[in-house]
Amino acid sequence: MKRVLWFIFSTFICTFVILFIRSYFLPWAGIEPIHYIEKNYIESWKEGEDFDEWYTDSIDLELLKKKEQALKEKLREKFSQTPNIDFYYFPSSFEEMVLQYKNILTSFLESNTIKSKIKQLRVDMHEQLFDVRWKMKDKTLHFFGVLWMEEDEFLSVSIHEFAHYVDLYFLKKSVLKDVSDYFYSISWDSTKVMKPGSAQQHFVSGYAMTNKYEDFAESFTYYIVHNEDFLKKTEDSDILKQKYDFFTKNLFKQEAFMWTDFSLDEAVENYYWDITKIDFDLQKLLILLKNGI
Repeated sequence: MKRVLWFIFSTFICTFVILFIRSYFLPWAGIEPIHYIEKNYIESWKEGEDFDEWYTDSIDLELLKKKEQALKEKLREKFSQTPNIDFYYFPSSFEEMVLQYKNILTSFLESNTIKSKIKQLRVDMHEQLFDVRWKMKDKTLHFFGVLWMEEDEFLSVSIHEFAHYVDLYFLKKSVLKDVSDYFYSISWDSTKVMKPGSAQQHFVSGYAMTNKYEDFAESFTYYIVHNEDFLKKTEDSDILKQKYDFFTKNLFKQEAFMWTDFSLDEAVENYYWDITKIDFDLQKLLILLKNGI
């Protein structure tokens, strides 16, 4: 009995050590840790820019702590199973200006289909423009120059960025393989090297061809916001069909978004550079979310 317990304990420890090494070290061995992925492949910061120093002066730390505690208590009271989602505003007065944007994003994040994919998430809303519209880093979604975006674009951007969170923090990792690898392997030999024979029609957008992580995020966004368009394109591409089926099988289980159509234009374009720039019927999507999708 002792040997069995020792074997189980040893296996657990070894697995933990391997996962830790996989998550935080050894990018040179072809295993890219999360912090390395965020720094090098997901909408990188401006060259030489220290983001923490860039906004530190505008933060009232004491006020943020009070707001964080108040928000957590409010969430516990109102949503017994709602994930822990913390919103911060830079500057703090920006909160009133972007209340509608927050409500739109909250409607998405707290929907039945999405909230099960969140354990801990922080959302930073910035008034200032930056060299990117968004950034996901350390389980935090950063949005810059929020009021410069239309509300439908803001939600598309949010979904794209949330896709990186799902990819890196929700989809389960095993010692040798991670669920996302099944998606990556459809079109990619490595992070930025496509499989031989890959072509534009095998990707939902030009931006999806940047690297395997952006391919995931753009495809995720297309699946949710323009599902019927995505489905139509799978008729002419087995590669896109595999990508579409990945989300149905591994993330949504046919419980949501399939056959939905929020597009404003009935015609499906052959090529899009950026899925987040496609107009869609925001109110129609919000109604669907409100009705329990």
